Amino acid sequence: MVFVTVGTHEDPFDRLVAEVDRLVATGEVDEAYVQTGYSTVVPAHCRHDKMIGFDAMQAAMRAARVVVTHGGPASIMQALALGKVPVVVPRQSRHGEHVDDHQCRFARRIADRVIVVMEMPELAPALRDHAARVTAMGPTAGGPERAAAFAEKLDALCAGLLARR
Repeated sequence: MVFVTVGTHEDPFDRLVAEVDRLVATGEVDEAYVQTGYSTVVPAHCRHDKMIGFDAMQAAMRAARVVVTHGGPASIMQALALGKVPVVVPRQSRHGEHVDDHQCRFARRIADRVIVVMEMPELAPALRDHAARVTAMGPTAGGPERAAAFAEKLDALCAGLLARR
């Protein structure tokens, strides 16, 4: 299953929702669960919810073969903390998906740790070849080892903060 989150930003991310729905309709993706947010496109071929809670988001990310996320740092870090190497599709201002292109800049900055898709025709190959692309990253540049190390450091940091209470 592919899990897609567009986050909670109030501009729609119709481009991503429509493309994932198309990929499922054509059989390029077997199954997808999409958190659609404020998108106006309603998927016809995917399970979907407008918004989901934190626990449901965590469960969906854990269960997913591939996590696809917008370029929001919190969503990306959440996937990495769960040991996933996400496919990051940044929102772009030219499509009315955000006020500026900070998600594009952030995605490019961390492109050694995630798989960045800037244009929709790149999404199907990124999903199809996800495992190979992650393996090619290697343990020093990115991949599941780096995501797991990040998760361990994040857990330790949170435990330390909670201990100070």
